[in-house]
Amino acid sequence: MGKVQLAEIRATSPTLVEVMRSCLLRAGLSRASGASAFALGSPRAWLGTAYHEVLEKIPEVDPSAQSLDHALDRLWADAIARQHERANDHPLDRRFGLPATWPGYYLAEASVRLRAQELVTQLAHASPLLPGPTRRLEDAPRAVREQQLVACGGKLVGRPDLIRDGEVVDYKSGEILEYDEEAQTDAVKEAYVRQLRIYRYLVKEEFGWWPRRGVLLPLAGPAVEVGLDPVDCEREAAEAVALLDKYNQKLEAGAGAKELASPSPAACKWCQYKLICPAFWPNAATTWSGQLDGGAVEGTLFATPRPTHGGEAFAISLDVEAGSEVRCRTEIAPLNPDVHSSITTMGAGARLRIVGLRIQAEGSLIPGQRTLLARVDDLPQLSVESEQT
Repeated sequence: MGKVQLAEIRATSPTLVEVMRSCLLRAGLSRASGASAFALGSPRAWLGTAYHEVLEKIPEVDPSAQSLDHALDRLWADAIARQHERANDHPLDRRFGLPATWPGYYLAEASVRLRAQELVTQLAHASPLLPGPTRRLEDAPRAVREQQLVACGGKLVGRPDLIRDGEVVDYKSGEILEYDEEAQTDAVKEAYVRQLRIYRYLVKEEFGWWPRRGVLLPLAGPAVEVGLDPVDCEREAAEAVALLDKYNQKLEAGAGAKELASPSPAACKWCQYKLICPAFWPNAATTWSGQLDGGAVEGTLFATPRPTHGGEAFAISLDVEAGSEVRCRTEIAPLNPDVHSSITTMGAGARLRIVGLRIQAEGSLIPGQRTLLARVDDLPQLSVESEQT
Protein backbone atom coordinates (compact mmCIF):
# COMPACT_ATOMS: atom_id res chain seq x y z
CA MET A 1 0.00 0.00 0.00
CA GLY A 2 1.50 3.33 -1.05
CA LYS A 3 0.84 6.89 0.05
CA VAL A 4 -0.64 9.99 -1.54
CA GLN A 5 0.52 13.22 0.06
CA LEU A 6 -1.63 16.32 0.32
CA ALA A 7 0.39 19.52 0.12
CA GLU A 8 -0.36 23.20 0.60
CA ILE A 9 -1.55 25.04 -2.50
CA ARG A 10 0.04 28.39 -3.32
CA ALA A 11 -2.63 29.83 -5.63
CA THR A 12 -6.19 29.14 -6.63
CA SER A 13 -7.98 29.69 -9.96
CA PRO A 14 -11.58 30.02 -11.17
CA THR A 15 -11.66 26.28 -11.84
CA LEU A 16 -10.01 25.19 -8.59
CA VAL A 17 -12.27 27.48 -6.59
CA GLU A 18 -15.30 25.50 -7.74
CA VAL A 19 -13.67 22.26 -6.59
CA MET A 20 -12.87 23.84 -3.22
CA ARG A 21 -16.44 25.01 -2.82
CA SER A 22 -17.54 21.39 -3.18
CA CYS A 23 -14.83 19.64 -1.14
CA LEU A 24 -11.42 20.76 0.10
CA LEU A 25 -10.11 17.20 0.04
CA ARG A 26 -11.04 16.80 -3.61
CA ALA A 27 -9.15 20.02 -4.36
CA GLY A 28 -6.10 18.74 -2.52
CA LEU A 29 -6.22 15.40 -4.32
CA SER A 30 -6.45 17.17 -7.68
CA ARG A 31 -3.00 18.63 -6.94
CA ALA A 32 -1.52 15.60 -5.16
CA SER A 33 1.11 13.50 -6.87
CA GLY A 34 -0.07 9.92 -7.33
CA ALA A 35 -3.79 10.49 -6.82
CA SER A 36 -4.53 10.49 -10.56
CA ALA A 37 -3.51 6.81 -10.82
CA PHE A 38 -6.72 5.93 -8.96
CA ALA A 39 -9.00 8.37 -10.80
CA LEU A 40 -10.73 7.73 -14.11
CA GLY A 41 -10.46 10.51 -16.65
CA SER A 42 -13.14 11.87 -18.96
CA PRO A 43 -12.94 11.75 -22.77
CA ARG A 44 -15.21 14.80 -22.91
CA ALA A 45 -12.74 16.70 -20.74
CA TRP A 46 -9.85 15.60 -22.99
CA LEU A 47 -11.73 16.90 -26.02
CA GLY A 48 -12.26 20.17 -24.18
CA THR A 49 -8.54 20.40 -23.48
CA ALA A 50 -7.70 19.76 -27.15
CA TYR A 51 -10.34 22.33 -28.17
CA HIS A 52 -8.72 24.99 -25.98
CA GLU A 53 -5.20 24.08 -27.12
CA VAL A 54 -6.13 24.57 -30.77
CA LEU A 55 -7.81 27.92 -30.19
CA GLU A 56 -4.84 29.08 -28.13
CA LYS A 57 -2.52 28.47 -31.09
CA ILE A 58 -4.69 30.08 -33.79
CA PRO A 59 -3.05 33.54 -33.38
CA GLU A 60 0.30 31.92 -34.28
CA VAL A 61 -0.93 30.66 -37.65
CA ASP A 62 0.75 32.41 -40.59
CA PRO A 63 -1.86 32.71 -43.37
CA SER A 64 0.88 33.30 -45.94
CA ALA A 65 2.44 29.92 -45.15
CA GLN A 66 -0.66 27.72 -44.93
CA SER A 67 -4.42 27.93 -45.12
CA LEU A 68 -6.51 27.99 -41.97
CA ASP A 69 -8.02 24.60 -42.85
CA HIS A 70 -4.59 22.99 -43.17
CA ALA A 71 -3.44 24.62 -39.94
CA LEU A 72 -6.53 23.37 -38.13
CA ASP A 73 -6.01 19.84 -39.45
CA ARG A 74 -2.49 19.85 -38.02
CA LEU A 75 -3.33 21.55 -34.73
CA TRP A 76 -6.34 19.34 -34.03
CA ALA A 77 -4.44 16.15 -34.90
CA ASP A 78 -1.53 17.15 -32.66
CA ALA A 79 -3.75 18.14 -29.73
CA ILE A 80 -5.81 14.95 -29.95
CA ALA A 81 -2.67 12.82 -30.29
CA ARG A 82 -1.34 14.27 -27.03
CA GLN A 83 -4.58 13.45 -25.22
CA HIS A 84 -4.67 9.94 -26.68
CA GLU A 85 -1.05 9.29 -25.71
CA ARG A 86 -1.69 10.46 -22.16
CA ALA A 87 -4.77 8.22 -21.92
CA ASN A 88 -2.85 5.21 -23.22
CA ASP A 89 -0.15 5.77 -20.59
CA HIS A 90 -2.73 5.83 -17.78
CA PRO A 91 -3.61 2.45 -16.21
CA LEU A 92 -7.33 3.27 -16.11
CA ASP A 93 -7.87 5.65 -19.04
CA ARG A 94 -6.54 3.40 -21.79
CA ARG A 95 -9.91 1.60 -21.79
CA PHE A 96 -11.50 4.42 -23.82
CA GLY A 97 -9.83 3.44 -27.09
CA LEU A 98 -9.39 5.57 -30.19
CA PRO A 99 -10.31 9.28 -30.01
CA ALA A 100 -12.88 9.03 -32.80
CA THR A 101 -14.93 6.79 -30.47
CA TRP A 102 -14.93 9.31 -27.62
CA PRO A 103 -18.40 10.82 -26.99
CA GLY A 104 -18.69 14.20 -28.68
CA TYR A 105 -15.52 13.84 -30.79
CA TYR A 106 -17.00 15.01 -34.11
CA LEU A 107 -18.97 17.83 -32.48
CA ALA A 108 -15.79 19.13 -30.83
CA GLU A 109 -13.86 18.93 -34.11
CA ALA A 110 -16.56 20.79 -36.03
CA SER A 111 -16.91 23.40 -33.30
CA VAL A 112 -13.20 24.15 -33.08
CA ARG A 113 -13.20 24.92 -36.81
CA LEU A 114 -16.13 27.29 -36.41
CA ARG A 115 -14.67 29.08 -33.40
CA ALA A 116 -11.24 29.30 -35.04
CA GLN A 117 -12.69 31.11 -38.04
CA GLU A 118 -14.50 33.52 -35.71
CA LEU A 119 -11.27 34.12 -33.82
CA VAL A 120 -9.29 34.83 -36.98
CA THR A 121 -11.85 37.46 -37.93
CA GLN A 122 -11.68 39.04 -34.47
CA LEU A 123 -7.88 39.10 -34.43
CA ALA A 124 -7.80 40.76 -37.84
CA HIS A 125 -9.48 43.80 -36.30
CA ALA A 126 -7.61 43.75 -33.00
CA SER A 127 -4.81 45.98 -31.82
CA PRO A 128 -1.82 44.55 -29.95
CA LEU A 129 -1.56 44.42 -26.18
CA LEU A 130 -0.61 47.80 -24.76
CA PRO A 131 2.45 47.91 -22.50
CA GLY A 132 1.94 48.73 -18.85
CA PRO A 133 -1.34 49.14 -16.94
CA THR A 134 -4.36 50.57 -18.70
CA ARG A 135 -6.57 52.77 -16.56
CA ARG A 136 -9.49 53.47 -18.89
CA LEU A 137 -11.69 51.04 -20.77
CA GLU A 138 -11.47 53.18 -23.92
CA ASP A 139 -7.67 52.69 -23.83
CA ALA A 140 -7.92 48.92 -23.35
CA PRO A 141 -6.38 46.52 -25.88
CA ARG A 142 -8.86 45.14 -28.39
CA ALA A 143 -7.85 41.49 -27.84
CA VAL A 144 -5.75 39.58 -25.31
CA ARG A 145 -5.47 35.78 -25.59
CA GLU A 146 -4.57 33.24 -22.92
CA GLN A 147 -2.57 35.64 -20.75
CA GLN A 148 -1.89 34.59 -17.18
CA LEU A 149 -3.40 37.16 -14.80
CA VAL A 150 -2.42 37.41 -11.13
CA ALA A 151 -4.03 39.15 -8.14
CA CYS A 152 -4.27 39.08 -4.36
CA GLY A 153 -0.55 38.80 -3.78
CA GLY A 154 -0.26 35.83 -6.11
CA LYS A 155 -2.99 33.81 -4.39
CA LEU A 156 -5.47 34.23 -7.26
CA VAL A 157 -4.54 33.41 -10.85
CA GLY A 158 -6.42 32.83 -14.08
CA ARG A 159 -6.00 32.62 -17.81
CA PRO A 160 -9.12 33.93 -19.62
CA ASP A 161 -9.59 32.45 -23.07
CA LEU A 162 -10.09 35.87 -24.63
CA ILE A 163 -10.38 39.50 -23.54
CA ARG A 164 -11.79 41.62 -26.35
CA ASP A 165 -13.54 44.95 -26.78
CA GLY A 166 -14.18 45.33 -23.07
CA GLU A 167 -15.51 41.82 -22.44
CA VAL A 168 -14.16 38.53 -21.08
CA VAL A 169 -14.87 35.44 -23.20
CA ASP A 170 -14.74 31.94 -21.78
CA TYR A 171 -14.92 28.96 -24.16
CA LYS A 172 -16.91 26.07 -22.69
CA SER A 173 -16.90 22.48 -23.96
CA GLY A 174 -19.85 21.43 -21.79
CA GLU A 175 -23.43 22.60 -21.34
CA ILE A 176 -23.63 26.18 -20.09
CA LEU A 177 -27.25 26.06 -18.93
CA GLU A 178 -28.88 24.18 -16.08
CA TYR A 179 -32.46 23.94 -14.86
CA ASP A 180 -33.28 26.41 -12.11
CA GLU A 181 -35.92 24.80 -9.87
CA GLU A 182 -36.89 28.08 -8.24
CA ALA A 183 -37.33 29.97 -11.50
CA GLN A 184 -38.69 26.89 -13.33
CA THR A 185 -36.53 27.64 -16.36
CA ASP A 186 -33.04 27.15 -17.75
CA ALA A 187 -30.37 29.50 -16.42
CA VAL A 188 -26.62 29.91 -16.87
CA LYS A 189 -24.74 27.58 -14.55
CA GLU A 190 -23.92 29.50 -11.40
CA ALA A 191 -20.42 28.01 -11.36
CA TYR A 192 -19.72 29.58 -14.76
CA VAL A 193 -21.02 32.95 -13.58
CA ARG A 194 -18.70 32.79 -10.58
CA GLN A 195 -15.76 31.98 -12.85
CA LEU A 196 -16.51 34.97 -15.06
CA ARG A 197 -16.68 37.22 -12.01
CA ILE A 198 -13.19 36.13 -10.97
CA TYR A 199 -11.86 36.65 -14.49
CA ARG A 200 -13.35 40.14 -14.53
CA TYR A 201 -11.72 40.91 -11.20
CA LEU A 202 -8.37 39.63 -12.50
CA VAL A 203 -8.65 41.88 -15.56
CA LYS A 204 -9.30 44.86 -13.31
CA GLU A 205 -6.27 44.05 -11.15
CA GLU A 206 -3.99 43.41 -14.14
CA PHE A 207 -5.05 46.20 -16.50
CA GLY A 208 -6.88 48.67 -14.28
CA TRP A 209 -10.30 48.59 -16.00
CA TRP A 210 -13.49 46.61 -15.56
CA PRO A 211 -14.76 44.60 -18.57
CA ARG A 212 -18.36 45.51 -19.35
CA ARG A 213 -19.61 41.91 -19.37
CA GLY A 214 -18.70 38.24 -19.56
CA VAL A 215 -19.45 35.96 -22.50
CA LEU A 216 -19.77 32.16 -22.46
CA LEU A 217 -19.13 30.51 -25.81
CA PRO A 218 -20.30 26.86 -25.95
CA LEU A 219 -19.15 24.15 -28.35
CA ALA A 220 -22.39 24.57 -30.26
CA GLY A 221 -24.92 27.36 -30.32
CA PRO A 222 -24.84 31.10 -29.75
CA ALA A 223 -22.81 32.95 -27.15
CA VAL A 224 -24.48 33.80 -23.85
CA GLU A 225 -23.79 37.20 -22.29
CA VAL A 226 -23.58 37.52 -18.51
CA GLY A 227 -23.85 40.81 -16.65
CA LEU A 228 -21.13 41.22 -14.01
CA ASP A 229 -21.35 43.68 -11.15
CA PRO A 230 -17.98 44.90 -9.77
CA VAL A 231 -19.15 44.37 -6.18
CA ASP A 232 -20.02 40.74 -6.95
CA CYS A 233 -16.65 40.26 -8.65
CA GLU A 234 -14.73 41.61 -5.67
CA ARG A 235 -16.73 39.41 -3.31
CA GLU A 236 -16.10 36.35 -5.48
CA ALA A 237 -12.36 36.99 -5.50
CA ALA A 238 -12.30 37.45 -1.72
CA GLU A 239 -14.22 34.20 -1.21
CA ALA A 240 -11.83 32.36 -3.52
CA VAL A 241 -8.80 33.47 -1.51
CA ALA A 242 -10.60 32.70 1.76
CA LEU A 243 -11.20 29.11 0.60
CA LEU A 244 -7.54 28.75 -0.35
CA ASP A 245 -6.48 30.09 3.05
CA LYS A 246 -8.92 27.76 4.79
CA TYR A 247 -7.46 24.73 3.02
CA ASN A 248 -3.86 25.69 3.82
CA GLN A 249 -4.66 26.60 7.41
CA LYS A 250 -6.28 23.21 7.97
CA LEU A 251 -3.15 21.49 6.68
CA GLU A 252 -0.91 23.69 8.83
CA ALA A 253 -3.02 22.80 11.87
CA GLY A 254 -2.45 19.11 11.22
CA ALA A 255 -5.89 18.26 9.86
CA GLY A 256 -6.21 14.80 8.36
CA ALA A 257 -7.79 13.93 5.04
CA LYS A 258 -11.16 13.16 6.61
CA GLU A 259 -11.33 16.63 8.16
CA LEU A 260 -10.91 18.21 4.71
CA ALA A 261 -13.73 16.20 3.15
CA SER A 262 -17.39 17.22 2.78
CA PRO A 263 -19.12 13.91 2.03
CA SER A 264 -22.63 14.21 0.61
CA PRO A 265 -24.42 12.94 -2.51
CA ALA A 266 -24.05 16.34 -4.19
CA ALA A 267 -20.35 16.79 -3.34
CA CYS A 268 -19.42 13.18 -4.13
CA LYS A 269 -21.52 12.68 -7.27
CA TRP A 270 -18.87 13.60 -9.84
CA CYS A 271 -15.79 13.15 -7.66
CA GLN A 272 -13.23 10.92 -9.36
CA TYR A 273 -11.46 10.06 -6.09
CA LYS A 274 -14.15 7.93 -4.41
CA LEU A 275 -11.98 4.80 -4.42
CA ILE A 276 -9.34 6.38 -2.19
CA CYS A 277 -11.46 8.84 -0.19
CA PRO A 278 -11.38 7.97 3.54
CA ALA A 279 -14.56 9.97 4.19
CA PHE A 280 -16.78 8.65 1.40
CA TRP A 281 -17.10 5.04 2.52
CA PRO A 282 -17.99 5.62 6.21
CA ASN A 283 -20.63 8.18 5.21
CA ALA A 284 -22.20 6.75 2.04
CA ALA A 285 -25.63 5.28 2.72
CA THR A 286 -28.32 3.47 0.75
CA THR A 287 -30.22 6.77 0.61
CA TRP A 288 -27.46 7.92 -1.76
CA SER A 289 -28.42 5.31 -4.36
CA GLY A 290 -29.26 6.92 -7.69
CA GLN A 291 -27.73 10.24 -6.62
CA LEU A 292 -24.14 9.44 -7.64
CA ASP A 293 -22.55 8.87 -11.04
CA GLY A 294 -23.14 5.12 -10.54
CA GLY A 295 -23.44 2.67 -7.70
CA ALA A 296 -20.56 2.48 -5.22
CA VAL A 297 -20.07 -0.61 -3.05
CA GLU A 298 -17.49 -2.00 -0.65
CA GLY A 299 -17.57 -5.57 0.49
CA THR A 300 -15.97 -8.99 0.77
CA LEU A 301 -15.71 -11.59 -1.94
CA PHE A 302 -17.78 -14.64 -0.99
CA ALA A 303 -15.92 -16.85 -3.48
CA THR A 304 -13.12 -16.74 -6.05
CA PRO A 305 -14.19 -14.81 -9.21
CA ARG A 306 -15.86 -17.15 -11.68
CA PRO A 307 -14.95 -17.15 -15.40
CA THR A 308 -17.83 -16.52 -17.81
CA HIS A 309 -18.25 -16.07 -21.57
CA GLY A 310 -15.66 -18.72 -22.30
CA GLY A 311 -13.12 -17.13 -19.97
CA GLU A 312 -13.36 -13.68 -21.60
CA ALA A 313 -15.05 -12.19 -18.53
CA PHE A 314 -15.55 -12.85 -14.82
CA ALA A 315 -18.42 -12.75 -12.33
CA ILE A 316 -17.99 -12.01 -8.64
CA SER A 317 -20.18 -12.74 -5.61
CA LEU A 318 -19.84 -9.84 -3.20
CA ASP A 319 -21.20 -9.35 0.31
CA VAL A 320 -21.95 -5.61 0.17
CA GLU A 321 -21.13 -3.99 3.53
CA ALA A 322 -20.75 -0.28 2.67
CA GLY A 323 -21.49 2.24 -0.04
CA SER A 324 -24.58 3.55 -1.76
CA GLU A 325 -26.38 0.25 -2.40
CA VAL A 326 -28.35 -2.28 -0.37
CA ARG A 327 -26.32 -4.42 2.02
CA CYS A 328 -26.71 -7.91 0.62
CA ARG A 329 -24.92 -10.61 -1.32
CA THR A 330 -24.96 -9.76 -5.00
CA GLU A 331 -23.39 -10.95 -8.22
CA ILE A 332 -21.63 -8.42 -10.43
CA ALA A 333 -20.83 -9.39 -14.02
CA PRO A 334 -19.41 -9.34 -16.64
CA LEU A 335 -16.04 -7.90 -15.61
CA ASN A 336 -13.49 -7.64 -18.39
CA PRO A 337 -10.04 -8.83 -17.17
CA ASP A 338 -8.36 -6.60 -19.79
CA VAL A 339 -9.86 -3.61 -17.99
CA HIS A 340 -9.96 -4.98 -14.42
CA SER A 341 -6.70 -6.91 -14.45
CA SER A 342 -6.59 -7.56 -10.69
CA ILE A 343 -9.75 -9.68 -10.91
CA THR A 344 -7.70 -12.70 -12.01
CA THR A 345 -5.59 -12.67 -8.83
CA MET A 346 -8.36 -12.29 -6.25
CA GLY A 347 -9.66 -14.99 -3.95
CA ALA A 348 -12.45 -15.47 -1.46
CA GLY A 349 -12.17 -13.07 1.46
CA ALA A 350 -10.67 -10.19 -0.52
CA ARG A 351 -12.18 -6.82 0.37
CA LEU A 352 -13.11 -4.74 -2.66
CA ARG A 353 -14.33 -1.29 -3.58
CA ILE A 354 -16.25 -0.80 -6.80
CA VAL A 355 -17.54 2.53 -8.16
CA GLY A 356 -19.34 3.56 -11.33
CA LEU A 357 -21.76 0.61 -11.46
CA ARG A 358 -24.95 0.84 -13.50
CA ILE A 359 -28.06 0.21 -11.40
CA GLN A 360 -30.78 -1.80 -13.11
CA ALA A 361 -34.48 -1.26 -12.43
CA GLU A 362 -34.69 -4.41 -10.31
CA GLY A 363 -31.64 -3.35 -8.29
CA SER A 364 -28.94 -5.49 -9.88
CA LEU A 365 -25.51 -3.92 -10.42
CA ILE A 366 -23.89 -4.06 -13.87
CA PRO A 367 -20.34 -2.94 -14.75
CA GLY A 368 -20.02 -0.18 -17.35
CA GLN A 369 -17.20 1.59 -19.14
CA ARG A 370 -16.65 3.88 -16.15
CA THR A 371 -16.62 1.14 -13.53
CA LEU A 372 -13.52 0.99 -11.30
CA LEU A 373 -12.60 -1.94 -9.07
CA ALA A 374 -9.77 -2.30 -6.56
CA ARG A 375 -8.73 -4.32 -3.53
CA VAL A 376 -8.84 -2.14 -0.43
CA ASP A 377 -5.35 -3.39 0.48
CA ASP A 378 -4.02 -2.04 -2.84
CA LEU A 379 -5.29 1.50 -2.27
CA PRO A 380 -2.99 4.24 -0.93
CA GLN A 381 -3.20 5.97 2.40
CA LEU A 382 -3.58 9.75 2.37
CA SER A 383 -1.11 11.83 4.34
CA VAL A 384 -0.40 15.53 4.77
CA GLU A 385 2.85 17.16 3.67
CA SER A 386 3.58 20.12 5.89
CA GLU A 387 6.11 21.90 3.67
CA GLN A 388 4.66 24.13 0.98
CA THR A 389 5.45 23.00 -2.60
